[in-house]
Amino acid sequence: MNNTWEQLYSVIKASGRETVVHENRLGDIDNAFSKLQISDKSVLGAIISNTCGITVDNWIRILGSGSKDNRGILSYNEIGDDGIPKKVEGMLIVADDVVGGTFAINNGKYSTGIGEIWYFAPDTLKWESMEVKHSEFIMWVLQGDIDGFYKSMRWKKWKKDCKEVGFNQAMLIYPFLWSNEIKLEKATKKAVPVEELFEINQEYSKKFKLS
Repeated sequence: MNNTWEQLYSVIKASGRETVVHENRLGDIDNAFSKLQISDKSVLGAIISNTCGITVDNWIRILGSGSKDNRGILSYNEIGDDGIPKKVEGMLIVADDVVGGTFAINNGKYSTGIGEIWYFAPDTLKWESMEVKHSEFIMWVLQGDIDGFYKSMRWKKWKKDCKEVGFNQAMLIYPFLWSNEIKLEKATKKAVPVEELFEINQEYSKKFKLS
């Protein structure tokens, strides 16, 4: 266990949040480090080395090395031998949330905020910079005001409903969060494969020329 992971794990334990560190079951960690050009001394590298994913409050899912049960950072970003993420051009997805929001490092999709975490908001279908680096983002997930951040996207029974949503799933809310017709408490909510909601959101974002 390296020093970076020890420090991060102590923050996880002290956070007071319902955090599940999914055990790392993928062997080829060096492959991930080579393709992403990182080491286990970075927070991203420590997460990949020691987990196949982290779930926080049954709401935010942080990508790790992946396993047969959990999508990993390489597979989910569709990274091949060239080391280039292909799922979203110029972005490396590092986490997402249960309602279809996506957190990614801007590697060139936008000329501003290079190296910063950007959030694809499911209620606006737009990418927006959070103006923090990856390590700061992880600290925010564990210690920051995520309740305030998600105030407009959470319904009264969200804790109960989201407990049943797996790491590879997301909550499809209809009418969509971005629609004028949305009334969150009355909206239909259904767990679907995370890929399905991601593709729906990206399709509409492109259709409306928002990304």
